[in-house]
Amino acid sequence: MTSEEATPSPSFVERRRHPRYPVTLPIDLWQTPGVVLGGLVTDMSEAGLGFRSTHEIQTSTDLGIRVYLSRGEFSFDSIEGTGRVIWRSPYQEEGWKGYRYGMYITKMAEYSRDRLLKYIKMLEEEESSSQ
Repeated sequence: MTSEEATPSPSFVERRRHPRYPVTLPIDLWQTPGVVLGGLVTDMSEAGLGFRSTHEIQTSTDLGIRVYLSRGEFSFDSIEGTGRVIWRSPYQEEGWKGYRYGMYITKMAEYSRDRLLKYIKMLEEEESSSQ
């Protein structure tokens, strides 16, 4: 990839109010309880997340979500809420074919919101200490 390809075009405007942080976290998604789809969160903020999945999900779909937050080598926590799929694009890498998605978090209980904000704070601190 050349530097020209990596640079956003002048017409690109970042509309996010909250910075996204790269992560690799499992996610459960469902529209109907008991019918759970899986995926992998690739970036997250306090307002939304990006994820990959082999499942085809339509844009504007509202889904229940559970993201498993890594808390060290052997400890996990999770957050739950509801999100809306904002965009979808086909995605392929060696040995894997599916979709990339952008999701806006529409609803989250206060205890999950608190966990999410603490996790984002940890990601911010990790990012600033590595620079």
